[in-house]
Amino acid sequence: MTAKVKNILVGVFLAGFVGLLAAFNAAKPRVLVLHAGSEEAAWVRGVDGGIDAALAGNRRPIAVERHYLRLDRLARPDARAAAVAEARRAIERLDPDVLLAVDDESNEAVARGYAARGRPRIVYVSIDQPPARYGYAGGDTATGIVEELPLAAVRDAVTAMRNAAASRVAAIGVDGDTGRAERAQVEAFDWTPHRLVSSEVARDLPAWKRFVESSAATADVLLVLSTAGLPREPDSPETVGGPELARWVEAQPRPVPIGLHAGYVADGGGFAIFPAAGDYGRRAMAMALAWIDEPRGPPPAPVTSSHFDVAIDPARLSARGVKLPAIYSEAARAGGRLAFP
Repeated sequence: MTAKVKNILVGVFLAGFVGLLAAFNAAKPRVLVLHAGSEEAAWVRGVDGGIDAALAGNRRPIAVERHYLRLDRLARPDARAAAVAEARRAIERLDPDVLLAVDDESNEAVARGYAARGRPRIVYVSIDQPPARYGYAGGDTATGIVEELPLAAVRDAVTAMRNAAASRVAAIGVDGDTGRAERAQVEAFDWTPHRLVSSEVARDLPAWKRFVESSAATADVLLVLSTAGLPREPDSPETVGGPELARWVEAQPRPVPIGLHAGYVADGGGFAIFPAAGDYGRRAMAMALAWIDEPRGPPPAPVTSSHFDVAIDPARLSARGVKLPAIYSEAARAGGRLAFP
């Protein structure tokens, strides 16, 4: 066999191998994870960690991509619209079998537009609004996990930190899909023996500050709901970072804050009880994998998650004179969320 023939055979073999590899990759089921927030956000990192844990146990070939809308950084409507358009282009390019849409904002702005198409199938993750709000009810193209804020656990913590005294509760969040839905949950919850005296979703930082300062005279406890995407000023393109907002809230002598989002304590808060991001990620990817395994079957049953994590900075609580039972510190320590002075 001449060298020329050998080279031709090698070329044919390599071309065939590349073709088979391309065909194999094209045939793999595809999942696109669509996050409303940024890569570095504590909640997003937690959900991604849960997704990675689910994928670590998966043995079926699958292609997974992640796209981040980064709406927590964007305040201007035109910038948010551009981010949504980019996400839609990513979906059209990848043509995923399943779209994991995380948080209300990604479902409202992007995923709901595909609900009636049949492809991609949608796994909604951590939505506070009812699935029907996004056109997901009564069909076989969407399933997922509805978020339930751990308000019963928060109520118990208020009882513990206030020595069982009936307390006045206020709540503040950012005016957006998530903030409005969380506010509705807080307002619908039975706080007995405590009482919800006020709640607000702020359009900008000055409005946020006015509400918190006014709550000093009317509330004992302040629930800090969503903080992402808060404009610094009215109609400002700049948003306020989580650390700046948490430090300002903690600097106020009253009321005592309790965060309800991942990252509040890491940003400078003292105490937080919040939905378990890793659990959401694991369960959502498990749903996607199960649906891929049975593409012609019904979607996995939707669920509501009330699992939660605890984070504590003992120094900040001590500075306020707040004492909690040791079980809270142990829960935070077990989850790697106990800050040390």
